[in-house]
Amino acid sequence: MTNFIKIIFASLVSLVLSFSILADDDQPTFIPVEGFGCNYAPGKDMNDLMRVVDEWNEYVDDSDVQYSAWIFSTYFYSEEETADFFWIGASPTWEELGKAQALMMEPKGQRINSKFNSVTPCNDHTNWGYESVRVLESEDGDNQGVSSIVWCSLTEGTTYEQVLAADKKFNEYADSMNMKGGAGRWYPGSGIPSRFDADFLWSQDSDNHVEWGKAVDQAVNGGGNQMMQSIYGDLMTCNNRAVYNVTGVRSNN
Repeated sequence: MTNFIKIIFASLVSLVLSFSILADDDQPTFIPVEGFGCNYAPGKDMNDLMRVVDEWNEYVDDSDVQYSAWIFSTYFYSEEETADFFWIGASPTWEELGKAQALMMEPKGQRINSKFNSVTPCNDHTNWGYESVRVLESEDGDNQGVSSIVWCSLTEGTTYEQVLAADKKFNEYADSMNMKGGAGRWYPGSGIPSRFDADFLWSQDSDNHVEWGKAVDQAVNGGGNQMMQSIYGDLMTCNNRAVYNVTGVRSNN
C-alpha cells in the first residue's frame, strides 16, 4: 500500500461511530484506531481472508480484549491507490488497543498473523485518534456500510473552538435534513507517512450505497455543498476524496 491516509476510517462506520466521545465535561475523547494497508496475495480473495478472520475471531473471543475491526475495500479511487483494502481496528482506549496488539504477539497470535500475511500481506501500520462529529444511524444491521474520506487542513488562525462551533451548526443542518449518515475526524498519530500533509481526515459514512447516493444528491443538487462551505469554508480546505465499501468483521459491545 502506498497510502493509508487516502482512505481514513474514517469512519469506521457504525460501531466506532457509536462510541460515546464526549465526557461529562463535554471535552472530546479520541478513540484509538489502527490501520493496515493490504493487498491480496496472488490467487487469494476476500473468501480466503474471511477464513482467517473466523479463526482470529475465535482466538480473540477467548480473551477479554475489547477490539472491533472493519475491512475498507477500495471503491472510487485513483491509480495512486495501490492497496486492495484497509484493515481498521479500534478499541475504547489506547491501553485496550495495546492489549489487542499484545494478543497477536502470543504464539497463537503469531501463527494466525502468519496466515493473514500469506493471504493479504500488509505494509503500512498507522495509528489515529478518531473524534466523532455525528453518529451514524445504522438501520441495516448487516455490518455493511460506505465511507467517503477526504484530507483536510485548517486555515491559518482557525481555533479548535471555532471548529466545534461549526460542528454544532453542521449537526443542526443535518438534523433539519433528516440525515442519517455519520461523520468524524481522524487525527494522525504514529507511523503516518511523511507524504500526508493535511491536519486530519474527514469521513462521512452511510449505511449502504442507496443512502450514500441520497447524501450525494443532497450535496450536489440540494444545496448541501453550499451549506458545508458556509459552515466550514472559512475554517479549512479539503481534497483527495475517495470512497470505500466497509465490512464489519468484529464488534464488541
